[in-house]
Amino acid sequence: MYRKMFIAAVAALAVTPVLTSCGNDKETVEEEITEAQIVPMRVFTSGVPVKVGDLNITVDQTARVCSMSDNSNEITFTYLSGNASGHGHYDLSMTVKSHSGATTQCYFTINEDLIVSHCTEVGPSGTKEWDFVYNNQDRLEQIKVSGHADWNVANFTYYMQSIGKVAYGNEGDETPNTITISNALSKTNKGCIMLFADNYGLDIGNMHYAYYAGLLGRASVNLPAKRVFLSADKSTTDTHEYEWELKGDKMPARCTVTDYNQDGTTRGQRTIEIGW
Repeated sequence: MYRKMFIAAVAALAVTPVLTSCGNDKETVEEEITEAQIVPMRVFTSGVPVKVGDLNITVDQTARVCSMSDNSNEITFTYLSGNASGHGHYDLSMTVKSHSGATTQCYFTINEDLIVSHCTEVGPSGTKEWDFVYNNQDRLEQIKVSGHADWNVANFTYYMQSIGKVAYGNEGDETPNTITISNALSKTNKGCIMLFADNYGLDIGNMHYAYYAGLLGRASVNLPAKRVFLSADKSTTDTHEYEWELKGDKMPARCTVTDYNQDGTTRGQRTIEIGW
């Protein structure tokens, strides 16, 4: 099988024969591979964060993300292609072990741009099938999932290369739930932080771990400043605002989230720390 491989100008990673470019221009070469050649710096162009909220991230000697941990789970990645019994071919896998002992296996298939096109997630509550579609800039455009309790399709609309709208619900719904995002055009997302639930109002479960392994495409260009939720029946609205604190090198250090009730009063506030 042939896939387009991206050339990375990162001398320290010479241990990997073909790497992924971190720039906007794509130079490609076709090469038959037997292992997934994932280099997260293609997504995290200024470096992989070591901490995002309660999520701690560890990279190995090849600069791939090898493990993560948070208040709920221990996560490990295996970068070997193979066949999961009953689940077909896969390119790499992710194991999510909860602190209670329950284990979930995620089997990823990557596309020619070395980002995930499909995932079979097998856990105690059953099996979910995830499909991911990207635009021509390798940013998420659509997620489909079977077995999700709240929604099975989500579509992302971009404005100036940043997510400006998320519409989600059941496939075929004439009127989905919508989330409108206002972005801070003066604050570039240099750290490539994507807080799917907190910033964009979309719960993607264990897949948010995959993003921080560089597997779900590129980030929004600007940091979000506000999101407004409108339910499908237009009976419910919800507003959240974000204040970002940046370090001297413009990397995000923390995000303070303020939640508002429908009448405009403050419901609560929390801060998400980010470490590099």
